[in-house]
Amino acid sequence: MMLGSALRPRNAVEVTELDYSALQAWFQKVFFAGEEVPTNQTAAERLSPIAASHRILTNAMSVLPIGLYQKKDGARTPVNVDDVDYALKVRANEAMSPSLMRKVAMSQGFWHGVSYIWKRRDARGRLVELIPLPSKEVTRRKDPAGGQIWYGCTVDGVSKTFAPYELIILFFETYDGIHGRGVLDMARELIATDGASQRFAKKFYANGAKMSGVVEVDGDLGKPGRDRIKGEFKQYASGGDNEFRVAVLDRGMKYTPMGLNQSDAQFIESRNFSVSEASRFTGVPEFMLQAGKQAYNSNQQQQLSFVTNTLMAHVVHWEQEFGYKLLTTAQLTDGYYARFNLAALLRGDDEARAKFYQLMVYTGIYNQDECRAFEEMNPIPGGLGQNYFLTKNLDTLEHIVKGSVK
Repeated sequence: MMLGSALRPRNAVEVTELDYSALQAWFQKVFFAGEEVPTNQTAAERLSPIAASHRILTNAMSVLPIGLYQKKDGARTPVNVDDVDYALKVRANEAMSPSLMRKVAMSQGFWHGVSYIWKRRDARGRLVELIPLPSKEVTRRKDPAGGQIWYGCTVDGVSKTFAPYELIILFFETYDGIHGRGVLDMARELIATDGASQRFAKKFYANGAKMSGVVEVDGDLGKPGRDRIKGEFKQYASGGDNEFRVAVLDRGMKYTPMGLNQSDAQFIESRNFSVSEASRFTGVPEFMLQAGKQAYNSNQQQQLSFVTNTLMAHVVHWEQEFGYKLLTTAQLTDGYYARFNLAALLRGDDEARAKFYQLMVYTGIYNQDECRAFEEMNPIPGGLGQNYFLTKNLDTLEHIVKGSVK
């Protein structure tokens, strides 16, 4: 039996003699048949739909502005808490900006299902740093005597124990509010399947997407006979005038091609299914993964759907956890809370923003200075931008209520 090489250079061919068991081992070596595919973070990061979903979600959470507000007497006004504002807006810790801290925290949750942020305080109780911890190094234990929950973390040989109030605990997905479920857990089969497909595709196309085949001969030809057949096939497959010509076999010979034709090679198209699966697991729309329909108008609607149906759940969870863990009881009682500004992801193009601002000003919801602030512009001099307007000849609220005319 003779098996052609999987890799055929332009003007050469290699021939290898294999028995059946060696043939099976050869297939396993070339195409990873039956080989266990890892499903760890390193393997998942090499899969484009998983890596893209991770990038989109972590970047989205990192760019969202967050601030502190107070709800009192029906009004919602921005407030300032020096130590908390510094950690949330200026510097989260010595090594990280607030944006990077949120990106790392979201990344830990994405992979492991839950992320932990240590809110380090000084001796006076003032917030000093927000430090994301490596989730896989954090252990949870319950004191059998008092029922108290404790969290332990070991980094670079240094161990520390935390009480729940010292940590901001953020879940990517959870079924019981205690244990998190990340992509490495939920999409384990997807990671394994897509990883195996990717490895097969790599080997398949690295080998020119073809193998020569197997020649079966009835009877034992002996070494001279096998050498003669090898020589003839080498000459035939060596290129030159024989390229794309027809081979003629003697009686009793049977040639079985081992390459895959285009129809068989459509297994690559099945990899598109992994994009849909990644979208289902992570909530990232397919168009954001460069798959599915790519129509501008529908993509705008899907972007809105991504914010409201995917990010909103994370945002509300983060807002409530940040507010509860970073603010004092007195501040919470006084109506303080944390709030992300989702408008940062929904600004749209210049025309869409202009129409939005126009509608907000015409209906008296925003004044001109507030719209200018969204565009990082200074207020109109003299306080003229503080007036609110309605669409009745664009008069001010004061004049409309009093019935006076300018």
